[in-house]
Amino acid sequence: MTSFILVLIGSAGLFAALMLDRFRFWATLAVGGAAFLLALLSGLLLQKLVEDPALSDLLCCWAGSAWLFAASLVIHRNNILQKLFVLLLCPSCLLYIETFLPQALGLMPFETAGMPGAVLSAVFTLLFFLLMGLCLYRPFRHFSDRGPSAFLGGMCALLCLIYLICLGKADFLFPSDPLLRRLFFSTLLFVLMVFCFRSVYQAGRFRAAVAEETNRQRCLNRASADFGDLLAAVQEAGAAHKTGGYALDTISVMLQDGVPEQIPAYIYMQKHTAGQAPILMQYHENPYLNGIIATKAAFAAQNGIDFQCNAATGNVPLKTSELCMLFHEMLGRACREALAYTGEEPRRVRFTAIPGEDSLRLEAVYVADPPDKPAFTLRDLKRWKFSDLLSWLFDDHPEEEKDFSGLENTAETVMLHSGRLSVSSTGEETILLAEMRF
Repeated sequence: MTSFILVLIGSAGLFAALMLDRFRFWATLAVGGAAFLLALLSGLLLQKLVEDPALSDLLCCWAGSAWLFAASLVIHRNNILQKLFVLLLCPSCLLYIETFLPQALGLMPFETAGMPGAVLSAVFTLLFFLLMGLCLYRPFRHFSDRGPSAFLGGMCALLCLIYLICLGKADFLFPSDPLLRRLFFSTLLFVLMVFCFRSVYQAGRFRAAVAEETNRQRCLNRASADFGDLLAAVQEAGAAHKTGGYALDTISVMLQDGVPEQIPAYIYMQKHTAGQAPILMQYHENPYLNGIIATKAAFAAQNGIDFQCNAATGNVPLKTSELCMLFHEMLGRACREALAYTGEEPRRVRFTAIPGEDSLRLEAVYVADPPDKPAFTLRDLKRWKFSDLLSWLFDDHPEEEKDFSGLENTAETVMLHSGRLSVSSTGEETILLAEMRF
């Protein structure tokens, strides 16, 4: 009876440690506690109905694990295969303990009959369940939000094999000394299972770290591009300030020279010249959108890019923040690629925003270098490595129209509004098009 309660406590601990809660603490505790009490009552009933102690403990373990599994369907959000794995793990641990304990107690240098044996059995049972929980805690938590996988299906099959070996159903594989071989192979499979889980966990952590570093580098690159726009805007504003100061000095000289009649013409000329400065021009009625376009126009002017804009958004049901993001990413992509252009055509960017009755069309047309040709062709076989050949055969190569680097937020917004985003090339000219319908 004591061993059954300890196994039930260990099983409840495994479900609590490896599963991810769906509700708050008290709701989880209430449902889990009710399942534990039902498991305990089922165990007491089976203890009275089944006379064989070993079979009774095994049936009690299965009944308790089944109740805990049923509760986990409600209170835990792991996928069904993860819950099934923990369900199989509990009776497998019990059978392994029953296989290992007699051998371990027989090797003790002191008498283990009676109370010492019971204490050692209880301690080992709890320690083994604790060891399984510690070994599997981080891998399960790391992949708790993933769906069913072939790997976890294989681990469930491995647990079934451990269960059959410890139950003695695979003794035909061990013609000599089946008990020791049963213990050896079940231990080996348990170690293999933990090793596989930890290896996949470490690989997942490594890939997550690489993805995080890549994303961080992309954010830094975007931030550096934004800083370039800001610097261009500040320089343009500084130039406008110097021009204004120079105009005031000129007017002062005119007054000193006694030619005030020339001042109105000069002021008109200066106002016309100031109106042509990219940072001071009016591109859009919305001041936020106008500021973004003016910043990009200043960047284009600083880098010798001919910039043209004809933008209107009307009353489209988009937040100003969403429109700012769309304008910023599309103009940023266009200006960056126009700046990197190395052909003979003059660098230029033309941006238009055209609202419809229930739609909005954003288009950026700019000169850019033609997209790179595929990295490898069959003609270049002499320069290939074997790993390059495998990469060409098996890896997915992004299509030109799917190259949305720097446009991730734009693509998400366009998809939310039943639209399409495309990047196409015609010679040395690239067309970036975003269409949304409302």
